Amino acid sequence: MAVTLQQRLDAAKKEIASLNAKIENTLQSKSDGTLVAAAKEVTLAPIRGPPSKVKCRRTLKGHFGKITALDWSTDGTTVVSASQDGNLLLWDALTTSKKMDIRLKSAYVMSVCMDKSGQYVAAGGLDNACSIYSVGGTDQAQLKTELVSHEGYLADCKFFHSPSKMLTASADATALLWDVEKGQIIDTFQEHKSNLTEIQLVEQDMYLSCSTDMTIKLWDVRCAKEGSVQTFTGHAGDVNGITMLPNTEGAFSSCSEDGTARIWDIRSYGEVASFGQLVQQSERDPFSDDDAGFTSISASYSGRLVFCGHSEGSVWCYDIFSGNKNPAYILGNVHEEHISCVKVSPVGEVLCTGSWDFNLKLFA
Repeated sequence: MAVTLQQRLDAAKKEIASLNAKIENTLQSKSDGTLVAAAKEVTLAPIRGPPSKVKCRRTLKGHFGKITALDWSTDGTTVVSASQDGNLLLWDALTTSKKMDIRLKSAYVMSVCMDKSGQYVAAGGLDNACSIYSVGGTDQAQLKTELVSHEGYLADCKFFHSPSKMLTASADATALLWDVEKGQIIDTFQEHKSNLTEIQLVEQDMYLSCSTDMTIKLWDVRCAKEGSVQTFTGHAGDVNGITMLPNTEGAFSSCSEDGTARIWDIRSYGEVASFGQLVQQSERDPFSDDDAGFTSISASYSGRLVFCGHSEGSVWCYDIFSGNKNPAYILGNVHEEHISCVKVSPVGEVLCTGSWDFNLKLFA
């Protein structure tokens, strides 16, 4: 009797499940310690509340639409913000003055980034394109190029170690590496099952992507056609943000609408700690903006603390060395609406938050 296509498909699924189980068993057998156990070997005072001097130092007002994304200059003096009023604003973080206003072709912008030199910014959104502007040495931004190929909105973009290469992530479930000067695609990264939400550079040739398919993937641009290098699973909802932990060799953190933040280690191929209270997808209200869990994440300069922006307008701070699933402290009601983005400055002195209440705030 001939084997049907459905029978072959079912057999393949069983084999995949069996192989995944073997991988999990192997990883567990190799796991000889935990982050909490390792942290106990280091004498660190527990963090039981925000430092007394930490407070909102600046409020950046000027947008007339929801803030959707932000980024810092390398020296920590300039913030660039994207809003659904259709503008990118460059701010002096010390004086709160606006250094530049860039009017976008599409008001529905969802991502923004600045290159390390501070000479270029890039943004994109529901126009499915990545627009790159020159902002150095002039009072007016100049459109350098537009990178167009994605079939879904642009969820994130990052300069890939230089202004000559751009990495974009889209709702079409792909990431693209571009040659900016030629406006051409270098490689396509296609393995996620649904919308990408964020990308983070790891090292010279590698990056991470997270998705609404509840996974995080590690990619190596030198072998793009061979697929992702690693896949990290464990979240029970959309993975909304990822951030590398400074001063580590391959550790990163993620946050999800499932109400958890997790610590992962590329070297051990898995999760090493979890924080927050897991909320299953069936328990969440899909029509409530306040029930969207954690929306964004950033790490302190030391890598000990992770800051998670919450949909109800607060910032939750976790001490990853404590082993406590509860936050070390919460900056409560810092915004009147959903927090869409949080980011610690590269010099580690300031936390910037952006919200649907049209404002950005600087905490130090």
